[in-house]
Amino acid sequence: MKRRFIYAPLFLFAIVGHAHAGDAVNFAMKADMPTLRDKAMKDTFSVDLTDKQIEQSFKVVCEAGQGGIISSRNQSCAVSGSGALINPNGGAKLQRTQYAGGWIVKSDGFTDASTMSANYLAVGKVGASASAFSGALMLKPENPSSTASSLRDSIMKNFSTTQSGVIDTRVDTIQFVNFTIPSAGLPSDKGCVWNGDMVYAYQTTSWFIDVKAKCNGKEFPLKGNMPFTQTKNVGNQHQYDLTLTLPSNEAEGNDALFAKPTGDADLFAGADGISGQIIMKESSYVDVTTGGQTDKVPANIDATGTLNGQNIPIEAVRSFGEIIAILSRTFFGA
Repeated sequence: MKRRFIYAPLFLFAIVGHAHAGDAVNFAMKADMPTLRDKAMKDTFSVDLTDKQIEQSFKVVCEAGQGGIISSRNQSCAVSGSGALINPNGGAKLQRTQYAGGWIVKSDGFTDASTMSANYLAVGKVGASASAFSGALMLKPENPSSTASSLRDSIMKNFSTTQSGVIDTRVDTIQFVNFTIPSAGLPSDKGCVWNGDMVYAYQTTSWFIDVKAKCNGKEFPLKGNMPFTQTKNVGNQHQYDLTLTLPSNEAEGNDALFAKPTGDADLFAGADGISGQIIMKESSYVDVTTGGQTDKVPANIDATGTLNGQNIPIEAVRSFGEIIAILSRTFFGA
């Protein structure tokens, strides 16, 4: 069965900063996808990200998808939102950032990031300013980039040696090309630039991830996976288990791509990089038929969680959460 994450997953991530509570990023999302019943409607994804420094809210409103986790046809999502600084002296919230714009997937998969912007309100002695997103994404699974193809080949090679029977070679891909998310509003935060690939393999219903984040002049290469499974003994709920490690934690070569989850309570404890779990509570199921096969997919998804990190700065943790928020259609949409 083709994984059409029409009932797409909501992420509740654990991302790596220094492993103490102060560096946690709380994640919450609600997805309402009426396009499953009426293609003339639009889907709405509301995401909140909160850490010890910043509180952000995003609203992503998208046209109906075309089936598949990523559609190769032109589609668009409007992105809006705001961000507030949390005063460390007393916890007062100071409105700082306003997000505007959106993104459009062209027929060849090219998605320009410069159509989104962050505007900063004056706070204290820091004046008003503005900064655009920049770089691009490639969201065309039928024509993956050379680096995505190389990652796909590594994944398929592993499958051929570890699994028996017919191998499903279908994949979906996301390529990050200097995809730049600007500062969340603090002068010390210079934003992060992302490069690399994410490949979703239908054989194992898993994402395989090989990316690099450059934040405040320092680069963090991250490699790992994020399998999608039904939560044991819980109805109407699925989960992602994420592990991304830094090179010092890789055994050799691409071994980190195939790391195994070690449990829920202290998921991948001790590994430097990004780790976590994504819980998706699903409701309002709709029968959707694609390719002659009918599946029940949820029109509503509710997710909450926490993102934590180890030996990665909070800016990288936050930026990864912002990627998930901005690309809600890609990861969670119909």
